[in-house]
Amino acid sequence: MLGDKLRQTRGLSPERGPLAAQKGPHGLMAEDFDDPHDQDVFASSGVQGFQHIHVDTAQGITRVTLNRPPANVLSVEMMQELATAIESLEYQRDVKLVTLVGAGKYFSAGFELGAHLGDRGYMMLESFRRIFEALAKVDKPTLAVVAGPALGAGCILAAGCDLVLAAQSAKLGHPEIRGGVFNTMAAALLPRLVGRKRAFEILMTGASLTAADAERLGLVTRAVPDERLDAEVAAVVQRFQESSAPVMQLTRRAIAGGLDLPYEDAVRHAEDVYLNQLLNTQDVEEGLRAVAEKRRPAWKDR
Repeated sequence: MLGDKLRQTRGLSPERGPLAAQKGPHGLMAEDFDDPHDQDVFASSGVQGFQHIHVDTAQGITRVTLNRPPANVLSVEMMQELATAIESLEYQRDVKLVTLVGAGKYFSAGFELGAHLGDRGYMMLESFRRIFEALAKVDKPTLAVVAGPALGAGCILAAGCDLVLAAQSAKLGHPEIRGGVFNTMAAALLPRLVGRKRAFEILMTGASLTAADAERLGLVTRAVPDERLDAEVAAVVQRFQESSAPVMQLTRRAIAGGLDLPYEDAVRHAEDVYLNQLLNTQDVEEGLRAVAEKRRPAWKDR
């Protein structure tokens, strides 16, 4: 979502956006699915080429882990790695979902303090913007899992994903003003997410938000009891694993491309994706046939 707004503010036409798969007023629930712990969902994909993040892909799910203890503070180098990892997924057509998690107790405490100063300041902002441009462009739904504090750049990074599940104990917010700075991405995008007055309050007071506050404001999809977070994440992951990769990607494209269009143009855009892209997949035929035959579809991801 935030990536699309970034494209708008930079004069680029939006092509991607959020995927909001919900069941009832509270979304997907873990008990709706088989036990997801019967399998190693996130088996390692092999040797990593990154120092500050880990990237694992298995069964159509890519997990990107922020791994810079103790608080996953975002250095320039770490942000460059994260942007590179997201960009590398663009043409991996079998990936159905990208999850972003933090190792340890924090999701991320925001920018490295030293990155604000001198020439590093420009590099910090450029590297951070590159992440959001990658999120806007990558043709994959994204899910942020916030199990601990997500502050400053960490807060807006989580909110930049299509779906966000947060532990109820997690704290979010933008305390940068207390240090005499502000987050440029949040300054541009928070008003578009939560409205002008809420954005002023969040950015200019530096007050922290509970996960429940963030859910009410629309910064996170759902606040989850801490002891249920892993099960809820596993349930969402299983739902995506059981889906068709191209159907998910094209549904996301249909939603995203119309976000900043007038209603009539948004409908025409969705129709174009449906008629000229979705109907050309093998999975759409299989899905409709499975419904008619009252069985589970056997997706080919093609």
